[in-house]
Amino acid sequence: MSEQSNPISVHIVDDHEIFQTGILDAVEKFGMRVTGRSSTGYDALHNIRAQRPDIVLMDIGLPDINGVHLARQLTQERIPSRIILITGMHDPAQTLYALRSGAWGYLSKGITASELIVAIETVASGYYIAEDIPKMTPDQFKVWMENQLNAVSRNSRETSTGHFVPLSPRELEILTCLTMGMSNKEIAQHLHISQQTVKNHMTSIMTKLNVNDRTQAALTALRNGWVSR
Repeated sequence: MSEQSNPISVHIVDDHEIFQTGILDAVEKFGMRVTGRSSTGYDALHNIRAQRPDIVLMDIGLPDINGVHLARQLTQERIPSRIILITGMHDPAQTLYALRSGAWGYLSKGITASELIVAIETVASGYYIAEDIPKMTPDQFKVWMENQLNAVSRNSRETSTGHFVPLSPRELEILTCLTMGMSNKEIAQHLHISQQTVKNHMTSIMTKLNVNDRTQAALTALRNGWVSR
């Protein structure tokens, strides 16, 4: 990360120019350095690999690559940039989904400029979850994440009559991988099955859960405590 004597470097990833510009103005106003802006996930991947900014402010809902999957890709490549994922939908389960991907922070698009700056400065040296949660070290974050997942599972068992899980053991394995931000290819390699088999299971999962995409399936799994840790 940057030394205190140097400005924090930031790369902005969002497909809405107005939101990009708003972040740019806020970041530069507080003396931080913007290394560049990207409107798609593929452009972001190329630019972040080349620029290695301290912080990446990245929308989850990109037009090509889901921001959560992109965060996982950058984490696997050991890119030192710390990612803050931004979303227009605030949901406790999505927070866990986003942070399991390797992100260091999670923000709603409804934040103020001052809240954004606090988040960036916090992530420069630790994890940022919410304004009312203190900054965490990696070890503290690991404990926090485990507690959150335990709470999700416990609450589900307490409130769901019979705790019926409509999925097969293999489908639950795939959902667990999905909540960690894995792509179909990564899931196939991890479970030693073909990508087509993964696709078939994903179709079955979305049908059984009555959801339209992978993200909704992952959130459903987290809300119901179906994922293993």
